[in-house]
Amino acid sequence: MPVYSPPGAPNIVYIGGAMQYGEIGGRSNGRAVQRSEDAGVNFTDMTIDTQGASLHPDQHAIATTPLNPNVVFIANDGGMWRLNGSFTDVSGQCASRNLSGANLIDCRNWLSKVPTTISSLNGGLGTLQYQSLSVNAQDPLNDIMGGTQDNGTHAFTSKSKGNGNGNTSWFVSMFGDGGQSGIDVGNPDVRTHTFFGPQGDINFNGTDPLGWDWMADPLLISGEGASFYVPLIADPRSSGSWFVGLQHVWRTQDNHGGQAFMDQHCNEFSGDFSVLCGNWVAIGQDLSSAAFGSDKNPGASGYVATVKRASSDQGTLWAGLRRGRVFVSSNADHATPSAVTFYRIDSPSTPTRFVSGISVDPGNPNHAYISFSGYNAYATASGTATGHVFEVTYNPISHAATWRNLDYDLGDQPITDVAFDWNSGDLFVSTDFGVNVLRSADTQWVPAAGSLPPVAVYGLTLDSNAGVLYAATHGRGAWKLDLR
Repeated sequence: MPVYSPPGAPNIVYIGGAMQYGEIGGRSNGRAVQRSEDAGVNFTDMTIDTQGASLHPDQHAIATTPLNPNVVFIANDGGMWRLNGSFTDVSGQCASRNLSGANLIDCRNWLSKVPTTISSLNGGLGTLQYQSLSVNAQDPLNDIMGGTQDNGTHAFTSKSKGNGNGNTSWFVSMFGDGGQSGIDVGNPDVRTHTFFGPQGDINFNGTDPLGWDWMADPLLISGEGASFYVPLIADPRSSGSWFVGLQHVWRTQDNHGGQAFMDQHCNEFSGDFSVLCGNWVAIGQDLSSAAFGSDKNPGASGYVATVKRASSDQGTLWAGLRRGRVFVSSNADHATPSAVTFYRIDSPSTPTRFVSGISVDPGNPNHAYISFSGYNAYATASGTATGHVFEVTYNPISHAATWRNLDYDLGDQPITDVAFDWNSGDLFVSTDFGVNVLRSADTQWVPAAGSLPPVAVYGLTLDSNAGVLYAATHGRGAWKLDLR
């Protein structure tokens, strides 16, 4: 990926590539970054220093100071890092790595000159890419979680319990890619998070980094199509119930069997994994199926992109798919999974684009606001429907819906999420440039107040009771807007 030769030092070259995970602790230290001082004939491994500090796997840019080609700055998915300019021969480590032949020779070469010190320069660097933020409904101002691209699932709490270090600041609760997360409505010590794809954990000890239990076996075994970051939600009314979207909507109603079972068998760090971990079951129909029509990309490419439960009843659930299908079920809590029934409510007059957000009116489970990603320009060219933000009212008797376009002066831009504040009647949307608001009974979209920089916002989380809106930005961290 990056290739860099410092000015005035033509024989020195640095290269950044994909981490060789299978080599770490073996024939190399992973070779995420390598250095040559003989014009590329031989390379040594810059990935891990003499103290064990390691670079992030995914590299983007490399530069050196003007006066010293050995002081190196590396930009990657883990932020900014600095090699201090000195190198150490640690090739003696190869003797204990059970290597022979060419692998032993390679190891001795790659470890003959590793960085003495790799330092993080991330203090004060607010560039994390959050996917979404979830809050504890019992303490929405002081208990927050959020997944970040390739930097783990982070948490903030003003309480010492379960945060692993007693701090009142953000900390990494789980490593890896951080997708969607959730906090149980009745017991906030029960949490979930996801990695990429249909993979994730449940934790019965708050955000304790060692408490995460793997819960995704049924989802992976299904082979269903899924988003890179699958939509996952906690049921807003029923403790222990969670929903996730693939081609079906999947459900657990008992936290995958409960803490004793999951901690024993499925803990990421101490489980025996002698059983199937997770008891997800598919509810209702395959929403990408041709049984619902041949339009809007049926099949695996039509997976569920967003799913929301109404907070005012036990059974209403809305789901939107990658290519514009929208469904409502009024009995998502039915004890028999196959008895759950979904009704398709989109039409040829609604967009054939990614359903990016659904916000259900807390006062009416059949009333919601729906946002779409993409551009009208493409829709116009292909002869399909336009629109970005809609007010939708569903009739649970006729199973029909009315759609009202709320674009007004919003402009032709992708909308990444939508959030309705029942307290004020205001509607918020996130875009590639920030957050806009449509005030109650108004027809003009305006930028939401606050100091949010012009940045892509990938998720909105609104708590009307607390009067707070959270924005998950793609590159500027997490932000909060006080609504009252």
